[in-house]
Amino acid sequence: MTIARLIALDQILFVLVAAAWAATAGIALTGLRQPAAAGRRTRLIAAASCAAAIVVTALRVAVTAGLAGAGWWFVAEKVALALPLVVVPALVSAAVSLPRLLRGTATGSPSDFPADIPAGIPAGIPAGSARIVAFPLLVTAYGAVAGIACAVVISYPVTAGGAAAVLALFAAASAATWRLLGPARSPRHAWQAAGTCVLALALALTIGGGWPSGHLHSEHDAGGHDAGGRGVSVDLLRGPAPAAAGGPAGARERIRRFTLTAQPATVRLPSGGGAEAWSFNGQVPGPVLRVRQGDLVEVVLRNRLPVRESAEQAGTGQGVTIHWHGYDVPAAEDGVPGVTQDAVWPGQTHVYRFRAEDAGTYWYHSHQNSSVAVPRGLFGLLVVDPATPVPESEDHVLALHTFGSRPTLSVDGAAPSDLLTHLPLPPGARTRLRVVNTDTQPVVLGLSGAPYRIAAVDGGDVPGATDLDGARLHLAAGGRYDLTFTVPSGPVLLTAGNRPALLVNGPATPPPAAGPIVDITRYGTPAALPARFDRETTWVLDKTLAVSGGLPRLAQTVNGKAWPNIPTPVVRQGETVRIRVVNRGTDTHPMHPHGHHVRILSRNGVLATGLPMDTFDVAPGEVWEVALVADNPGVWMSHCHDLAHAAQGMEFHLAYEGVTTPYDMTNGNHPA
Repeated sequence: MTIARLIALDQILFVLVAAAWAATAGIALTGLRQPAAAGRRTRLIAAASCAAAIVVTALRVAVTAGLAGAGWWFVAEKVALALPLVVVPALVSAAVSLPRLLRGTATGSPSDFPADIPAGIPAGIPAGSARIVAFPLLVTAYGAVAGIACAVVISYPVTAGGAAAVLALFAAASAATWRLLGPARSPRHAWQAAGTCVLALALALTIGGGWPSGHLHSEHDAGGHDAGGRGVSVDLLRGPAPAAAGGPAGARERIRRFTLTAQPATVRLPSGGGAEAWSFNGQVPGPVLRVRQGDLVEVVLRNRLPVRESAEQAGTGQGVTIHWHGYDVPAAEDGVPGVTQDAVWPGQTHVYRFRAEDAGTYWYHSHQNSSVAVPRGLFGLLVVDPATPVPESEDHVLALHTFGSRPTLSVDGAAPSDLLTHLPLPPGARTRLRVVNTDTQPVVLGLSGAPYRIAAVDGGDVPGATDLDGARLHLAAGGRYDLTFTVPSGPVLLTAGNRPALLVNGPATPPPAAGPIVDITRYGTPAALPARFDRETTWVLDKTLAVSGGLPRLAQTVNGKAWPNIPTPVVRQGETVRIRVVNRGTDTHPMHPHGHHVRILSRNGVLATGLPMDTFDVAPGEVWEVALVADNPGVWMSHCHDLAHAAQGMEFHLAYEGVTTPYDMTNGNHPA
């Protein structure tokens, strides 16, 4: 069984274990309150329920053992807390409670089950064997419920405070139960037991640190805010100005200037559907920015979205920025509100400038409220052609995007289509299709009708690319593949998911690709990988209860914390950092570190070819190891590019030692 399935099974089991032991305890208490003869059937049901609960508990132990083989990250809170709290009392229940339930079922002995237990006595059951039977069952139920708390609240890593909080509540509930199951006393003792639990809860929250109340942008204080005027401000890490070249060389410098205006638009789909959108220059996707390697690129961003009044951002409306996805620009040009700039509000402008040094396929999008802005249309494509001509005579850019529930394809910046798009090409033409996934979910691509190669991944050429015929490709959200092939005499079909998206020539349609999915981490010729690392860090991804936006909520977390409480990793320029990314949740996370490509070292312990990527999908149960070379100083956002996950807390920052930022989350800045 795969690790992903074990994770899903474990999440089912910890609920079943708690339900089974709670039901067993409840049924047993009912049987113990009944006269010996009359309660025989109830006690039989309790015994059967206890046996079933033991089996389910044993199954969870087995699943945990399977998960342990994938790494400590998957079982830390289970082995350290959750399982001991349920397994130990479960063993006592099996040794003490179950035999007595069965013996009472067979004999109905009043010595085992007193007949004078009136139903509903608030002070509890009299002392004796009834207490001995019920107490282990109830404590096991408490331990099972604590196991749910461990999974939902503690996750990974297990902290001393969190463990102490769970243990304090467990101990208090157990002590109160022992008292309530004792000889009948006045109602005052029941209130004393309840008060003990309340005090234990307060103590647990105190020990565990309660809900952190850190201010909205605490991660920058840890990693990059300038509190004393020291360090280099991210504002100074800008792209070159045209005048900086100067002289005759400057006169020959090729400068490409663009203006992108954020404004409302309406998307009309060929099927008859449509959507109200936000756009760049009135079109969705925005204009394809096509430049040549070595060009100086200057982009003026204007915000012409409507001004609106709101309690949060009075008179400002929707802010925008431009983030150059996958392009390792200087830090100040990265377009992250609250980190490298303030959001650009309606009526304002901002200028981005960078040197197009790396050829390849990229894209751009707004990073202000990106989980809303990108799906609504604030994105476009960026292509940097190499300084020397490429062999392909046909070169086309394809953007995959979903409007509402309608997947669409845009070719070369044209209006998106939710129907099959036709692209006539001359037979024999060497062709490059630059496929960009601008959605927040991964997509499986298929190309049939001709053998093809993956010529580039995330903008970087693939050395030793080999022919693929009928194979399918998994493309992460935000990722890019350049597919090259020679146009045959017959048609070629590109599918995206289960949908035919692009037909080259035709009118006949070849069968869609149905081959295995290519392991992109093993494709191409292996590259030389770093032999040593200056730093190592681990990011454990999960969905747990955490503080996000100032409130406790079910959040997407990194190492048990959600934005803005995720600590900022700090690196030094020139260091090589090994990052281990572990997904112990049930969602796929396309991880995207800004300002850098990472080299893939391994996936699930299997060595990779070392492809450089800027967006890589970490599926449930997977463990990726990547290498990041700290060669681009700044304060950089890193996040899941399922932008809803980023908005739910899975975003943080990577900071360089000595680099500060004057920006924060005030003034309405909100990158996710």
